Amino acid sequence: MLYAFFALLVLFIGFTLFRTLLLSRRETIPADLRFIPVNLEDAISRLSKAIQFKTISKQDASLVDGDEFKKMHSFLEKAFPQVHETLNKEIINHYSLLFKWEGSNPELKPMMLTCHLDVVPVEPGTEDDWDHPPFQGAITDEHIYGRGTMDVQSGVMAILEAAEALLKQGFSPERTIYLGFGHDEEIDGEFGASEIGRILAERGIELEFLLDEGLPVVEELIEGIKSPVALVAVAEKGYLSLELSILTEGGHSSVPQGKTSIARLGEALHRLEENPLPAKFDGLVKSTFESLCSGMPFPLRYAFANLWMFKTPLRRFLTTIPATDAALRTTTATTIFESGVKENVIPTMAKAVVNFRIHPNDSIESVITHVKKVINDSDIKVEKLFGYIEPSIVSSVENNSYRQLARSIRQIFPEVAVAPSLMVGATDARHYSAISENIYRFFPLRAEQSDLDRVHGTNERLSIENYGEMIQFYSRLVINASVSKPSETLKSVSVPVKPAQS
Repeated sequence: MLYAFFALLVLFIGFTLFRTLLLSRRETIPADLRFIPVNLEDAISRLSKAIQFKTISKQDASLVDGDEFKKMHSFLEKAFPQVHETLNKEIINHYSLLFKWEGSNPELKPMMLTCHLDVVPVEPGTEDDWDHPPFQGAITDEHIYGRGTMDVQSGVMAILEAAEALLKQGFSPERTIYLGFGHDEEIDGEFGASEIGRILAERGIELEFLLDEGLPVVEELIEGIKSPVALVAVAEKGYLSLELSILTEGGHSSVPQGKTSIARLGEALHRLEENPLPAKFDGLVKSTFESLCSGMPFPLRYAFANLWMFKTPLRRFLTTIPATDAALRTTTATTIFESGVKENVIPTMAKAVVNFRIHPNDSIESVITHVKKVINDSDIKVEKLFGYIEPSIVSSVENNSYRQLARSIRQIFPEVAVAPSLMVGATDARHYSAISENIYRFFPLRAEQSDLDRVHGTNERLSIENYGEMIQFYSRLVINASVSKPSETLKSVSVPVKPAQS
């Protein structure tokens, strides 16, 4: 009997260790990887000029300076002559751009790369906090500064730099490639990407896959993960704001008539924040952490490789970290509260807005049902505010498109672990859901945790070296995903082993 117990114990340990080792493997990248020649000094100079155009999105469309977008269009024509001579260009809704790079094999579904031309405004009063003016495009020894270096004119420019360099090398894709650059992503993309997506859908275009801006290459994602992580968002959360309101008896503050509207609504909001929608450690989240195993210390690697044993304690641990908690559940945040007009008058009305970022496990309907159940007060009215969006579908990580994307990332960032993830914010990608089931959101930006505050903030900047990596990444992805034999394509082009720089 004791012998059988020890035999089972050995088998159990062997099985769990085998799973740990299996998930610890990482694809080997060839050491003699070739790069497309790009003069990085010239590319940085072009990016600097692009940043100087104030292509700022504003909620009031009448305040948008359309001339700045048109000036940028003219600049791009001069900066990338091969692209404009070879690709078909369309201007969509005055300011957005759509390019078509015709492939030689019409049997292959097209692919698409997207980023956006617009940037957010600089917060008034913070201009003097910048080390360099936000629209100067200042270049230092290591960085280029300015609005759009991280979000995301650098992406537009890197895609065009890659296309220009490939065209100069005589590259011709087998798969048709679309390049889409919307002009209003920062205010929901209603007239830019939405219109591009509608036009392509009307033309019957079905994409093999689409890559939009998204999550970066992150250093120190969570404690215990040593290697940088390239997070590829295969889905994005939905968006819902609910207005909660209650009408009660008012009166003079000297003679209160029971609980006030403020007190009752406050109690309801407290119950909502104390009882969020459940966190689930399955599906996408499970795939994320299994993909990160190779960069973890052994105890964490063992736990994540054997989630059937450790799921509950790991879920409890991850929900204590705001960033990972947001990946596990629909988040709840009270953002507006309004009531009262005078300190000695009991208000009759109280209302609040609660914002939800909806996990793909949930839906708008299920969130509203949850809210009504938790607040448990029939006098509180619950209404949807305009602008709600259902969560996206989850794109596959088992198909060739994802594999080519992950391989392209590792070829340019060989030290990283590539992991599927969830985008907690909204991107233009959702406007293309009608023309592709395979939508991925990744941006080849290296970012430490301290850098993330620069996005939409002060001193937005990009390292010069990283910009070179961006250009090489988009070049590599185009080659890997648009021809049947990428290795032979590269051999036919005389290129140096390292990116050309001056």
